Amino acid sequence: MERTIIKEIFSENLKRNKKIRVILPVDYFDSSDKKYPVLYMHDGQNLVDPSPFSNHSWEVLKTMDEMYQEIGGIIIVGIDSDEFRIMEYSNYLSSSSVKRLKKQKIEDIHPEGDQYGLFIIEELKPLIDNEFRTNKDRLNTFLAGSSCGGNISIYLGLKYQDIFSCIGAFSSAFYLVKKGLYDFLDHISYRKDFYVYHDMGTKETGIFSRVYFNEQKVFQNYISTKLPKENICQVIDEGATHSEEHWAKRFPNFLRFCIKKTS
Repeated sequence: MERTIIKEIFSENLKRNKKIRVILPVDYFDSSDKKYPVLYMHDGQNLVDPSPFSNHSWEVLKTMDEMYQEIGGIIIVGIDSDEFRIMEYSNYLSSSSVKRLKKQKIEDIHPEGDQYGLFIIEELKPLIDNEFRTNKDRLNTFLAGSSCGGNISIYLGLKYQDIFSCIGAFSSAFYLVKKGLYDFLDHISYRKDFYVYHDMGTKETGIFSRVYFNEQKVFQNYISTKLPKENICQVIDEGATHSEEHWAKRFPNFLRFCIKKTS
C-alpha cells in the first residue's frame, strides 16, 4: 500500500489551494484500530523528495522506519509551501521580508501567519482526524519546520498550546520576524506541559551564520524564563549548514524528545 498520500484542498482561510502529504507509519495497514500521534510539518514537498535548493530531503520516511521500535508509529502531515511561503510563515513582516516578496512580484503583501494557523486548526486537522486513525488530543499533536517554518512553528505552537504539546524549530530565521514574534511572546501565558525543541548549525548561511546563531541564543535565554528547563531542548550542530541534509540528521533528536516527553 502507498504510504505517502497526496491531497489538494482549498483553504477558506487562505483563499487558495494547499497541497498536503500524509506520510503513514510502517504498520498503518497492519491494524484496523491502532491510532497514532500526528506531526504537522511545513515545507512538505521536501520531507521525502529532495529540495531543488539543497538536493537533499528530510528523509522522514526512512527515519520513521528506523525509529519505529524506539518511538512507535507516527503520522506525519506535510504542508507544501509555494510563493506565499514567507507570508504564510510570518505573523509579522520585516522590511527584508517585504523586499523579498516584492522581488517575487506579489501584489498584496501582508503577514498570513494567523490565517495559515486557522487553516491548520480549522480545516486541515479536522480532515486528518476524520480520514486517518489519529490520536486527536494535544499530547499526541506536534508541529515542526525549518527556517521560516521554524518561526511559524514557534508562533502557532505557542498560540495554540491547547492543540499542540511540542514544537520543533530547526534553524529558525528569527531575524525576519523578531519584533512581531517577541511582541506576541511577551503577551501570552505558558503551559508548564508544553515542550520546545530548537536547534541551529554554526555555519548556517555564510556571512549571516553569526546572525542566525546569536538569535538562537536570544531565543534560548528568553524561552528559558517561560518554561521549565526540562521542557526545552536546545541543539547546536557544529559545522552544520542551512540545509535539509543537516535537518534530516537532527530530526531523530526532535522525534525522540517530542514523543518521549509527551508520552
